[in-house]
Amino acid sequence: MSTTKGNPTRQAPGYTLVEVLVIVTIIGIAAAIIVPNMLSAGTLGVQAAARIIIADILYAQNDAIAQQRNRRVVFDPDNESYSLLDDTGAVLTAKWKNGSANNYVVDFTTDSRFQGVVIVSADFGGTPTLEFDALGGPLNGGTVEIEFKNTRYRITVASFTGRVTVQKL
Repeated sequence: MSTTKGNPTRQAPGYTLVEVLVIVTIIGIAAAIIVPNMLSAGTLGVQAAARIIIADILYAQNDAIAQQRNRRVVFDPDNESYSLLDDTGAVLTAKWKNGSANNYVVDFTTDSRFQGVVIVSADFGGTPTLEFDALGGPLNGGTVEIEFKNTRYRITVASFTGRVTVQKL
C-alpha cells in the first residue's frame, strides 16, 4: 500500500496498479491449475446424462398420466441407449427433438454430450424396462447405474410412488 507523506496534495491510501496486477495474476494461475482438476468434461458429461435420464423418466411418467395409457422407458445397457415407448411398444415422438416420427431414443454412443458415459446396469424387477401405468405409478421400482471412468451415479425409482432420486457412488 502506498501513501504520499509530506506532500500537500495528499492521496487517499490504496493499492498500486502493480500490486493489483500481481494479485490477479496469482489468482489466475491458481484457478488455471485447480479448476480443471475439480471438474473434467467427463464428470460434467455423466452428470448431464443422469439429469437427462431423470428428465426422461419423469416425462414418461407425466405422459402416462396425461394420456391415461402405459408408458415404458426401455434401457439397453449393451448398446448404451434407452428409448421411451407407448403402450403398443412404438417409440414415442418428441416434436422438439428433430420433428421425425418415433424419435425418442437416447444413444450415449452417438450423442457428443455423453462421450464415454456408459449405462452399467438397469434393473426394474428383473428387466431393463421401467413401466408406468395410466395413473403414473411404476409397475416395478428399480435402478439405473451410469458411469464415466471412476464416476458412477445410481438413479433410483421408488416402487410405489415413482419418486426418482440420484446418488453418487
